[in-house]
Amino acid sequence: MENGWESYLRFLEGDQSALKTIVRLYWDSMLLFTNSYVHNLSDAEDIAQEALIKLSIKRPHLVHENQLKAYLFKICRNLAINHMKKQKRHVEMSQEITENIEDEMQEIETRMELKDSAQALHRAMQKLKLEYREILYLRYFEQLTIPECSKVMKCSERQATAISYQARQALRKILEKEGYSIENI
Repeated sequence: MENGWESYLRFLEGDQSALKTIVRLYWDSMLLFTNSYVHNLSDAEDIAQEALIKLSIKRPHLVHENQLKAYLFKICRNLAINHMKKQKRHVEMSQEITENIEDEMQEIETRMELKDSAQALHRAMQKLKLEYREILYLRYFEQLTIPECSKVMKCSERQATAISYQARQALRKILEKEGYSIENI
């Protein structure tokens, strides 16, 4: 099975079909990450699509696969923050729309083959403040290093380490309230 890094190298060499492989490999992760900011699946899809377009246009010089992942998530983060700044008013969603979005998010989680404990973890993370969600998602779902997370989040490595620690503590409290022990997750 081909990985994103090999596909990116092929894309840089002119193989346009390699971009499809990159989309297939990273799309669901990008959607989950972006939706944690904008809380609107349609907007998250638009933002993820725009991030992939930026990747294909800019063609940054990257050294390894984790840099590709970090680059994509950094673009998603910046676009999501810009999107939130542009939105001045929030429209209340009807119950039906909210249920549809929840069903779609459940489908994405299932496609990503997250086991029940990972789904519970993902839902608990939605209750955290944004920077905590962000660092935990990047570290544990996308397996980025602290230096890579600090680049995505535009903070120092020391700050990223501190945020990671605080986020884990806050998440632990939420999970314990919901009856989960950290060892089970």
